Amino acid sequence: MNKKIIFTLLKKEMVDIFRDTKTIIITIIVPLILYPLVFLGSMLITSNIMREATVKTYKVGIVNESDKESAVLKSLLGDALEEYEYHFDVKDIGTSDDFEQSIRDGELDAIISYKITESEYFDINIYSMSSANKSSTCKSMLEKVFEDYGDKIVDERLKNSIEDYELLKTDPFEITYKDFSSKEETTGMLIGYIMPFMMIISVLMGAFTVAIDVSVGEKERGTLETLITLPIGNTHMMISKFLAVSIFALFSVFINICSFALMGIYLFNSMALAETFVGEFKFTQFIPSILLMIVVIVLFSMFVSALCLCVDFTAKSVKEANNFTTPMMLLLMTGAGLSALPGVKLNFGLAIVPILNVSLLIKELFMLNLNPYLIAIVFFSTMIHTIIAIYIMTKVFSSEDILFTEGVRSVRIFEKRANMKEKQIPGVGDIVLVFAIMFLISCFAGGYVILRFGFAGYALTQLIIFLVPAIYAWYMKTDFKNLFSLQKPGVKEMIGAVFFVAGSYIINTVIVSILYNLIPTLASDNESLANAVSLGGFIPSLIVVGILPAIAEETAFRGFLYGTLKNKKIPALATCIITAVVFAAYHMNLLQFIYVTIMGLIMSYMIYNSKSIFVTVLFHLLNNSFSVFLEYHKEISAKIPFFSDGVRDIKDVFIYTVIGIALLLLGFFISDNKIGLFAKKKNV
Repeated sequence: MNKKIIFTLLKKEMVDIFRDTKTIIITIIVPLILYPLVFLGSMLITSNIMREATVKTYKVGIVNESDKESAVLKSLLGDALEEYEYHFDVKDIGTSDDFEQSIRDGELDAIISYKITESEYFDINIYSMSSANKSSTCKSMLEKVFEDYGDKIVDERLKNSIEDYELLKTDPFEITYKDFSSKEETTGMLIGYIMPFMMIISVLMGAFTVAIDVSVGEKERGTLETLITLPIGNTHMMISKFLAVSIFALFSVFINICSFALMGIYLFNSMALAETFVGEFKFTQFIPSILLMIVVIVLFSMFVSALCLCVDFTAKSVKEANNFTTPMMLLLMTGAGLSALPGVKLNFGLAIVPILNVSLLIKELFMLNLNPYLIAIVFFSTMIHTIIAIYIMTKVFSSEDILFTEGVRSVRIFEKRANMKEKQIPGVGDIVLVFAIMFLISCFAGGYVILRFGFAGYALTQLIIFLVPAIYAWYMKTDFKNLFSLQKPGVKEMIGAVFFVAGSYIINTVIVSILYNLIPTLASDNESLANAVSLGGFIPSLIVVGILPAIAEETAFRGFLYGTLKNKKIPALATCIITAVVFAAYHMNLLQFIYVTIMGLIMSYMIYNSKSIFVTVLFHLLNNSFSVFLEYHKEISAKIPFFSDGVRDIKDVFIYTVIGIALLLLGFFISDNKIGLFAKKKNV
């Protein structure tokens, strides 16, 4: 790989980026000038509103039925100016006045009427409108005045009735508070709730605009085709674009940090509390946290840049790229926002979740919770996410079918069926639409039928998952045999599937046992799923959990999804990984995501090798059915050491992992059509 060519192309990309006035305004001028002005302006407006709420005069009407009671009320409201700084303009009104209309017209903010009782005091009614801000505020102020007035009366009664009232009223004990958090930890906690969101949004702002310009922007201008015809490798060109977007994303982070730092310095110097931090506050304690954050932000910027380029290269116009990138922006912002929720802390499970892991790590770093184990997991997982994103980006950029043909724009469902071509293949846009429909229907309609019909509702949900891609494919007159890989399976592939099931089941059991020890809450989640299965009965559970998902989910994932990607000439490895990850994400469960990804990769290989969906259906059916069998025949599983004792120590992990890998390899060598034991030998 020629570094000089990459540097020259990178220089060209950076020059083009900084020539764009719009990019400079959005990424430099806006953060440095507009953000501080907006933030400080909002603070001033809020402060003025709060101050005005207390200074403003509120018009209160008192229904004058008795001069004595009215005088008491007027005295209370008059004293409120000195005691609470509440400004009331009191006027007498009659009982015949229209109270509601007076408040609606703004003549009065609240009305007080009273009812004379047998006691020396009277009952009070307050009329107001909660939908009107001034009336609602006035009512709250009146509540405060009358509540304190009532407390004073009660206090006076007790004082007159009990001789030792003052002694009884004295606090029986004294409470002192000791805060073990240092000033650095307290300040870090405050920064930790703000910094993740700021960092992720800064990365997104820098990568979003530039990625569109260097990808689909060049498509629209017609310069991308010219660049590809130059005697320069696509890899060099792609790397230069990727580095340019990553560098600008980091530049955006730097600019935003400067902007917020200047604003923070101003607020820090203007706060009276700042004096307590001066001298004792040690900024040096945050240096390791800042250095670690810089490293993880560099990785994260590369991940986001690759992600943006993957999406933008598939678009056909800037408008389309903006539409595609908007959901990704929402996803990134959601990941950043979740870290601020109370009780959400970084652990092993969350440390491998993209976006959220980086957001939580930044928060933990500024709280000075430097856990080397979790930091290493976040760094490693982010590196893996970045490598996968870069790999997919490389393959997308290398495919002219994606760059210059259909992209993801084509959604054929909106065409008349009579105009459909025979035996066509769906597009990537069709995948997005089908899985969006499937997800929404299974979540909302599926949730309803499960609540309405109980265990039978699970069967209806699987029917929905099967029908959506099947009907969609029928409507567009697709080539069913090609799309869904409806080839007759070979005997060796079916035998290999049995070994694959055995090996993956053992490996996944080991993984689940390890995760149970690391994340105990996952055990309770899995037990709730097992309890749901055990309520249906063996035969119904075998049908609903074992057979139906094997048909429905394979139709959707190894059929519609895999078949479409395969026919779009996307590289086989990328197709297998995408199918496996989407399949795992569909289960919406952290524990299942981990081991279902492994199963998805195995099944993707199986359909790639055999060209038959029936092999993966068999795998899926055997795997799920075996789980149901163990759930209903625990006396049998108790006799098998692997299932009765579980994975208890390192020795068990090693032994069972070796057994599982051996079974997987055996299944591979039996079924593989290229280098397997029964592979067809090519004539020399």
